[in-house]
Amino acid sequence: MTFSVATFVSWAAAVAAFGAHNPPPKGEVTKTDNFVWADPFHDHRLANKLTAACTVEKSFRASEFLLHDLYEHPPKGLWNYGDALKTFFSGRPYPGGWDGLDPHMYDRPLLQMDYADVPVIVREWIEAGERYEKGGGDGDKDRDDDDEDDDEEGKALAGRKNLFAVFERAEGQTKITKTVAPPKTAAKAAMLRPLDAKRIVVFAPGALYSILPLWVATDAAADDACRKQLLNLDLYSPKPKDGGVIAWTTQHTAPDRDKIHRNMTFTIKAQTLQAAGAASFDGKEEL
Repeated sequence: MTFSVATFVSWAAAVAAFGAHNPPPKGEVTKTDNFVWADPFHDHRLANKLTAACTVEKSFRASEFLLHDLYEHPPKGLWNYGDALKTFFSGRPYPGGWDGLDPHMYDRPLLQMDYADVPVIVREWIEAGERYEKGGGDGDKDRDDDDEDDDEEGKALAGRKNLFAVFERAEGQTKITKTVAPPKTAAKAAMLRPLDAKRIVVFAPGALYSILPLWVATDAAADDACRKQLLNLDLYSPKPKDGGVIAWTTQHTAPDRDKIHRNMTFTIKAQTLQAAGAASFDGKEEL
């Protein structure tokens, strides 16, 4: 299932037809196509054969909107970014909502976060993929030999579409028309990090799941050995295994849509695994 221009047009027409304050019909909730992730913390292998070498858990603040809110004015909607989101998501795969479920149509959720609240390593991952997808950065397709190392992470994303839309934060009635072009190199991005405080990012919850360990890898609770494993997405799998990494969104609150704001929180838990009986990183076994 992908976002398409026709779909966005039909959503916009439906919003106008039903009225901004009248809920449109609900679609059937199904599992998102090609969603391979599942909650690993209830897998019997954890109790029988594996134990956690380290556990990291962290909560994040966001605003959760529905596609029905696309042309609602803030703070109830994404009016400032509606047209730009239509352009960005058209032709990109819809990664699903929470837990890989797809409510379809108007109830598909979108999250908005302050970009500076996203862990730096995740911002770097987003920007690396966007640089590779666009063939450069800052709107420039020219490449320097020294830039090649900066795109190794981006090359790993070849064939995948970036699903995180980064925008300058809108003020008042300003209409944002395009996403922020990623800095041309990782080094330049590091220099420009203070600008992230003036930006936001919009994405579907399902976009989180392929990189969940990155969201908690640099938390203070992770020691060096744990952090190194969490940063290695090659170790991350939906199935628990010795030496592997597992993660899930263990909690996500729902915004009170009777109120003016759409505030919510979500919590990510990640573990590095080892065979049962082996010493954990901190000398203790934990689950």
